[in-house]
Amino acid sequence: MDVSVILVSYNTLDLTRNCLKSLYEKTNGVNFEIFVVDNNSKDGSPEMVEREFPDVKLIRNSENKGFGAANNIAIKNSNAKYVFCLNTDTLLTGNSIKQFFDYMEQNPDVGAAGGQLTDVDVNFVSSVGIFAGTKRLLFSLFGLRYIFPRYYKKKFALVKAVNYEKITEVDSISGANLFLRKSLIDKIGAFDEQFFMYFEETDLCYRIHKAGYKVMFLPESKIIHLEGKSFSPLKMRYHRSSMLRYYKKNVGYLPYLILRFLFFVKPL
Repeated sequence: MDVSVILVSYNTLDLTRNCLKSLYEKTNGVNFEIFVVDNNSKDGSPEMVEREFPDVKLIRNSENKGFGAANNIAIKNSNAKYVFCLNTDTLLTGNSIKQFFDYMEQNPDVGAAGGQLTDVDVNFVSSVGIFAGTKRLLFSLFGLRYIFPRYYKKKFALVKAVNYEKITEVDSISGANLFLRKSLIDKIGAFDEQFFMYFEETDLCYRIHKAGYKVMFLPESKIIHLEGKSFSPLKMRYHRSSMLRYYKKNVGYLPYLILRFLFFVKPL
């Protein structure tokens, strides 16, 4: 098998259905299989997958294990050369899986790749990111970004993929469309399951870089991302909790303590 596509579903019946349809309609020229890992949905999502997509390998969890842990289950069950972690709220607009596959085959030093995410009106949305660090944190906290705006923009500002017109090496790729070299993931480990949601893909990309591999942005692979615009208090808490874990694990204890003091929250 060339590629295992992995969808993690949680009460996203219609989104999951449409995503699966786009996968089958747009993908050709590559051998692929699809895993749907359902995090104990109550909206009939797993029954819909069984009924309408019998070729999909459905894995039912008895509880919501989070994004990274659910992906890991399918990754462990995959014997493919590559795994493609794809959000259920996405729609393929072209043969992106074949594009990712061909690029990775031609570039063995690349450990992960992702495409250009857009909204339904084909406006670019965030597709890549940069690694957080102590300097960036200090620039943000103490207003230095306004005193030295050019330096901040060059070194620390959030990367907007809209600025990219060619294949570019980046720090991290959005977990909404993360194409991974399976042999590398088997070596360095998949998602850190301490991250329930948010920052798990950033942590994985960080480890990919540490292993000596590149993470690449492929702008010709465009995928619609129907991400929600709301940010509930629970999501905010998960985001801050995961940020704390990321800083403590990969940046340093001092910035972790600073953030924890500011957030007044322990990691979940």
